[in-house]
Amino acid sequence: MKRIFTVLGIVSAIAFMNAQTTVLTDNFSVAGALNANGWTTHSGTAGQILSDGNTANLVAGNNEDVNKAFSAVYNVSPTGISKADYSATINVASATGLTTSGDYFLMFTVSSGASPGNFNARLYIKGSATGYTLGVLNNGAGSPAPAPTYGTEIPYGTPANILMTYTIDNNASTNSATLQINSQPLLTNSLGTGASGATLGGVAIREAGNATSGTGNVSIDNLVARTYAPVLAVTDVKNIKGSFVKNTFVNDNEITFGAQAKDVKVYNMLGQVVKTLSVKADETINVSDLSAGNYIVTGTVNNVPVSQKILKD
Repeated sequence: MKRIFTVLGIVSAIAFMNAQTTVLTDNFSVAGALNANGWTTHSGTAGQILSDGNTANLVAGNNEDVNKAFSAVYNVSPTGISKADYSATINVASATGLTTSGDYFLMFTVSSGASPGNFNARLYIKGSATGYTLGVLNNGAGSPAPAPTYGTEIPYGTPANILMTYTIDNNASTNSATLQINSQPLLTNSLGTGASGATLGGVAIREAGNATSGTGNVSIDNLVARTYAPVLAVTDVKNIKGSFVKNTFVNDNEITFGAQAKDVKVYNMLGQVVKTLSVKADETINVSDLSAGNYIVTGTVNNVPVSQKILKD
């Protein structure tokens, strides 16, 4: 059984090589206007959204919108599946200024700066006499206006740890957003019908409405955004895999690779790396030093992790 579990472990590791990259972090530890500390005002009255050295604070009746750029623009796969997420701690002290019908205040932007483009993975908020409720909308397109999906009401003064995940499947021409709020059931929304855009470039904070019906007085802390290497559609993965190793049955002590690949490793059935190399398309590698038996060959082709099992005679 040890051998079987080792091989499964190798395959699992390959499946999760789609690693995440942290592209934005802000704990709002510097007091003052956000637009003087890495954020850009793209709408409204500049300098209204402030940090107190612990949290960024929206104020009922204010109207500034700001955005902060990712450390690197995320390019959405035109044919595959792309994913990004952001997490934060949200708190609302009272019902002051909160709409009862809902409005959004935190989201991804297509780009950054003075013209950040469309808003995706929108975090909504609404209030009642007893608490606030958070919701999710994948994007804003559609007629009539699409409805957010809301969670369970949270008492005022109680923080909410949220994780918003935005998934773009351009193979199926769809996009959706999910929202995890504390331990509440996962919320999913795909009602917005707009396109996702070719990039994601930052995160935006928005003050909306007025002093009696809008986004209210909201604090935001521990803001982190991550992107994930796109995964190709199943047909594309099959095409790449089919060209990775041309001869999966090796009877002449040579492996021929059909595509250029980086980080190529050959594992034996005990999970041990027996060869490490990089190869060019149509390059042949001599494996006469390997004993007869089964091996797993892994590598990265066009930024996609692939693997194939080979049998050496």
